[in-house]
Amino acid sequence: MWEDVAFTVMGTGTSGSSQPGFSMSPDEAKKTLAGLIQVRDSLNEMHYTVTTLCAMKAPSQDPATAAMHHARVGDGSKLGAFSYGGGHIDLQLGYVNELIDRISKALHITVNNDSEQRGRFEGMGA
Repeated sequence: MWEDVAFTVMGTGTSGSSQPGFSMSPDEAKKTLAGLIQVRDSLNEMHYTVTTLCAMKAPSQDPATAAMHHARVGDGSKLGAFSYGGGHIDLQLGYVNELIDRISKALHITVNNDSEQRGRFEGMGA
């Protein structure tokens, strides 16, 4: 899904034309990254909650309680509602982590390129 999507953070010396994929300024990338990190933290909390819910034991073994418990957490052979929700959270975490990774890499590359350019200009007596 992500193989053909490029993330570019436009540096100070970059032309105005954007590349295919996502292009943003360093400030936009940093704000987006901060927001994504908050989303990831929230998803991690949800993941912990789902894991805890799926590990709980039925409060009693009467048929009605056991059936409700199996519907919520599954019975080992069949997933319950909490397990399905946990799978969706895992997918969202994967998506957000991929975005964080790509934007972080793009920001690091831009910072390095800006530093290199600054060093070149300083070396030229500019």
